[in-house]
Order: sequence, then structure tokens, then C-alpha cells
Amino acid sequence: MTTLDGRHVYTRRDLMTKYGMALSALEEWYRHRRWTGHPEAAGTLGRELVWDVAQWDLWYQQRHNTDNLITRAGLEERHGLARSTLERLWALREDNGHPEPVKTLNRVMYWDSDAWEAWYADYKQRTQRRTIDPDRTGDPEDLLTLAEAARVLGVTPVSLAHHPTRMPRGWPQPAEEHQLPSGRPRRLYRRADIWTYADTRTAAGPHRQHPSRKPRSADTTDPTPD
Repeated sequence: MTTLDGRHVYTRRDLMTKYGMALSALEEWYRHRRWTGHPEAAGTLGRELVWDVAQWDLWYQQRHNTDNLITRAGLEERHGLARSTLERLWALREDNGHPEPVKTLNRVMYWDSDAWEAWYADYKQRTQRRTIDPDRTGDPEDLLTLAEAARVLGVTPVSLAHHPTRMPRGWPQPAEEHQLPSGRPRRLYRRADIWTYADTRTAAGPHRQHPSRKPRSADTTDPTPD
């Protein structure tokens, strides 16, 4: 085994041989050690960096320990949630308090199972059958853009629609629709219809997976470096 000042150390060639890893993966882990927690080098042998054997083995063991951790695939199966729902919850984490992943392995995010369960139970309690207190001023026949409708409801436009063809449950049909010079549609809604939506709105429940839909074998939606 390679030694440095009497200590057992690894070179990258040692790690490639022992663990069957690619050089590019080892270099990326070290390059992004701020996020991966990769140990600092113990020194150099010639022009090669080396790492303390006990320290590196402990880091690697802890890094790959996924006890009580869960991926999106696991959350899909456990809660019957659609992948798109889980991705949307993650994308809106600044608003909804979605927990951060404990670790990311091979671009797959892992969350603490207990922490995620506690957050989701609280999230459902906060959002299901949540009432909206809209701004009741103005002419009921006024035509509003989506941004103006959001201001009436006291929410952000992104909470109303994540793309043009999928509006919240119960959202009214536009009273008018025009095509902008860019080719994108401009939809206008009656203020009275927005008030009606606020009075009747309930949060959508979880999406159930269709029986014929095959679960995904991998969760590769996060670009965070490994």
C-alpha cells in the first residue's frame, strides 16, 4: 500500500483499483468537495495528490449510507404522488418550505424520510381546503390579465399556473383571448369570475399513479454536482 511519512494513503490510481471508479468521478468529487464533503488531500507524492486511507474510507462509507433516506421514486411509491407534483413541490421550495436533500448521489437526491413525512403532513394541512381572501374592490366586469388576477387573490402568478395549459382546479375560462405579436396568447379574465374562484377554491389532492404506469428506475432530475 502507498505510504506518506509512514501513513497509509491513497492515490487516485489506488482508489480506481480498489473501488473500480472512473478517474473523472474521483476528480469531480474532489473538485466539488465544498458540496460533496470530500476529504482534503493529505499531501503529494511526486505530482500526485494523496488522501489518508482511514479518513477517505470513512467519508466514502458515510456518503453511500442511505439508511432512513428516500428518493423521489420512493416518495412516488409511498404517497402515490406524480413525479411532476414532486418536482413542482421542489421547484417552489422557497415558498412552501420543502426540505433540502441530505445528500445527492449520482445526481439522485435523497431526503431524510422522517423529516420529509413531517413536512408533507404539515404542507397538506396548510394547503387543503385553504381559503383565499381576495381584494373585493373594482368593477366585477373588469377584464384582468393573469398577473392582475394574482394580485386580486393575493398570490404570485406562478402559484396559479406552471404552464399555460395546466391551470389550478376550478380556474375560470378566459373571457377573452388575443394573440400577441410574439405568437403567445394573452388571456383576460372577468374580475367576478376570479372572485367566484376564490370563494370555491380547494387545493388539489395528490395525483394517483395510473395502474399501468411503470415506476421510474432512477431519479435524475437534479443537476447538483456529486
